[in-house]
Amino acid sequence: MGKTGIMGGTFDPIHCAHLCMARCAMEQKGLDRVFFMPSKIPPHKVGKGVSDEGLRAHLVNLAIEKENGFYYSDFELKRDGTTYTAKTLQLLKKQYPEEAFYFIMGGDSLFQFEQWYQPEEIVKCAVILAVSRGNADAGQMERQAEFLAQKFQGRVELIQMEKMEISSSLIRERIAKGEAVQQMLPQKVYEYIMRNHCYKKEYTG
Repeated sequence: MGKTGIMGGTFDPIHCAHLCMARCAMEQKGLDRVFFMPSKIPPHKVGKGVSDEGLRAHLVNLAIEKENGFYYSDFELKRDGTTYTAKTLQLLKKQYPEEAFYFIMGGDSLFQFEQWYQPEEIVKCAVILAVSRGNADAGQMERQAEFLAQKFQGRVELIQMEKMEISSSLIRERIAKGEAVQQMLPQKVYEYIMRNHCYKKEYTG
């Protein structure tokens, strides 16, 4: 049995904080591998104009191609309709019953977890690994992790990571406004976005 991390999200675009989260999870929890799994239509972003899945998938592959233990997965993109984390993990657990899954999320998601679709099913199928990315302090994060672990009878653990002020929405906005984003993106992702003028028309002010 192995230990597999799952990094889900729209990755619109994937950025350096995503890679750092996965590395920290691997190192601190002894994961064998991390799968980067772009969402098809995330429930919280229905109707919000998520970029073409082909672009997002290509950028993920560019970002992780030289990273040991990082793999791309089209598991969610191959499914029709809205993709729910609970359903994804149920399907993975059914296909790979001997595998131990770890679902990696940002600290902001930890405080929204109760509102997710079937959170009780998520913790049945995977250990939750939350990385602090927002303004919550360590004490708040610890209390929330303990609360969720007790409420849903599962494992909710924290990952330590240096704070990085990066988000996909910030990157899209800065690109559209012609501002610098090179330090926020893996080099090949940055080069592809600049060469192909991705995200140029999104920002409206």
